[in-house]
Amino acid sequence: MTFHCKSRRFSTAAALIFLMATSTQLASAQTGRTKAQPGAANDKASAATENEDARLKQFIDKDGGYRDNEGGYYNPKAGTYTDAEGGRVDNWSGYTYKDGSYKSKIGDYWDAPKKTFMLANGETLKSDDTTSAEAIKILRESVEEHGGYYKDGIRTAMMARIKLEHPLPPSKARKRP
Repeated sequence: MTFHCKSRRFSTAAALIFLMATSTQLASAQTGRTKAQPGAANDKASAATENEDARLKQFIDKDGGYRDNEGGYYNPKAGTYTDAEGGRVDNWSGYTYKDGSYKSKIGDYWDAPKKTFMLANGETLKSDDTTSAEAIKILRESVEEHGGYYKDGIRTAMMARIKLEHPLPPSKARKRP
């Protein structure tokens, strides 16, 4: 399957996957830095993080999800982001199309209407007895074996999106005479 860079669905999915990947790196970098800080500074950073989390939680709906400005919906309980066209990104960084097809993070693809696996290594396997749910499970297990599962990926991406769409207002610092 060919992806067109101008496709809104692909660009949304790619942005979400990018956010998931970078947030993992940033979280580990922040954790490493925090351990080196003295206790008092650590407490201030912790308090600031808690204040920011409280501010962001006001935008989360009663089900724990968030609808973004593009019409997509983050559902961290299910571990999915549904875009405006109805496709879903999951914690394995895979994309499920409306027809039941699935593109995994490592490039494997399940074509649901044709009941065919198209693997990243170029192999094509026809499987008439496989359901879309079984195929998606197999592809997710493959991604997980390659270290591609991020349990809190959708939640992390959701919080990053909320920060992007609802930035912290600039502080009103007074000038000293």
